[in-house]
Amino acid sequence: MPEILHSEIKSYLSELKAASSSRPLPPVILIFGDELLYKSALQTLLDVMIHPDKQAFIYEPVDGIPENVYPVIEKINTYSFFSGQKIVGFLDTRIFYAKKNAADILEKAREAHNGKDLKTAARYFFSLLSVMGLSFDDVRDKIYTGLNMDMDAVGDTAWLDSLVDYCAENPSMETSGEDPAKTLQQAIERGFPKGNHLILTSDMVDKRKGLYKAILEKGLAVDCSVPKGETWADRQAQGAVLTGQMKTILAPFGKTLDKAAFQKLVDMTGFDLRMFAGNLEKLVQYVGDRKTIAVEDVESALPRTRQDPVFELTNAVTDRKYESASFYLKSLLSRGFFPLQIIAAIINQMRKVLIVKDFLESPAGNFWQSGFTFDQFKKQFTQTILPALQAHDTILITRLGEWETQLHPKSESDAPPPDKKKKKKVQTEKKPAQPATDMLLAKQPASPYPLYLLMQKSDHFSRTDLIQAIISLAQANLSLKSSNLNPELILDRLILKICGLPQGK
Repeated sequence: MPEILHSEIKSYLSELKAASSSRPLPPVILIFGDELLYKSALQTLLDVMIHPDKQAFIYEPVDGIPENVYPVIEKINTYSFFSGQKIVGFLDTRIFYAKKNAADILEKAREAHNGKDLKTAARYFFSLLSVMGLSFDDVRDKIYTGLNMDMDAVGDTAWLDSLVDYCAENPSMETSGEDPAKTLQQAIERGFPKGNHLILTSDMVDKRKGLYKAILEKGLAVDCSVPKGETWADRQAQGAVLTGQMKTILAPFGKTLDKAAFQKLVDMTGFDLRMFAGNLEKLVQYVGDRKTIAVEDVESALPRTRQDPVFELTNAVTDRKYESASFYLKSLLSRGFFPLQIIAAIINQMRKVLIVKDFLESPAGNFWQSGFTFDQFKKQFTQTILPALQAHDTILITRLGEWETQLHPKSESDAPPPDKKKKKKVQTEKKPAQPATDMLLAKQPASPYPLYLLMQKSDHFSRTDLIQAIISLAQANLSLKSSNLNPELILDRLILKICGLPQGK
């Protein structure tokens, strides 16, 4: 069976309906990705499978907590009390989570905790422990080293401490040591009674899991995920989803949103489908009988609700736009972002700009000039620019290795005993490990657009500007960790210093 996109589900169901008995609906269907999209796809699917008046009798939704796998399997293997089909929904399940989702799971736990939904926060936290191979006893003492995460990036752990207290008071929420995903996989592989269908929904899916592969073999997967990044392709995908959502909401009212109003709404809400949809519904009521919603309506009727991500701040800093950077700083701090998270993001971005500047000032960077368009950049990227970037990365790795050797020279005590030296000669000599760094420009796969943007940003600084900015960042980082000064004041002064530096030629 196939994996299809959420935009294809209606045509897929139409083809099934036209084929009638020759192509029955799959016994198991997984719908995953963005919550609003997968819930909409689920409703579309149910409306095709069952008349809305009969859904209460034929469709049985079950909360997707791992321990509910066992009653779900029992229900799906039991014939319907009524004649015909039976549908069981295993909704918002987390049994597809994997270690690679750890940071996202923790962030969801934090969002639920900040929203005072401790039960949901605890479920996410227990899911995190499960994918990390930990038990609650590993964090009961509020030491989180076992999570293997950058705790500076996690931020202030006070919320996590209170969540651990809640979990300790509600031990029944912790799942047993059995693997519910494996149990469900085996049930799907055995098959269900004819006419019975299982529908699963989830926000995150690890496609390497045996459960996912079993669903693809026996049924259908509907991908409702939307890229969250800032590349040109990601923004195009987000724009397409928002445009589709806009048409779906406005069409029944016979209204349209002009281009400027659409862009203003996106700027105010960000890529948050639920907020975007809610704001559109407010605008429909606000304009009354008018058929067109204008930018003035958006500005008058709606508050700014966008939760500004850190990259909005780092973009403003590297564009040397102090007012915007100061605005995003206040927004992030008001949402509970930890000051060390914020400065770490600025440091990371400024280091990248400095390395790009170093590349562009080398002979290999002589192709670049102010006003260079992205189309020109793309045409030269694969044949000329990418090989030059890779060569520059090689030089950087060599330098880092030399500095590491100078900082930590091997002493005679590090040498193996004489008898072991002889044995080593027989073995193949291992190459020294390359120093780890996240500062490589030509990561694989290299994407041209982020690199193009970094090169544009480097035009705003001279090498001297960037070096001074790195020094200022180090001083501010130390102040945040060791002084009692107001963190917002430290960060705001830092941003003003970087954005207000004299423009270098």
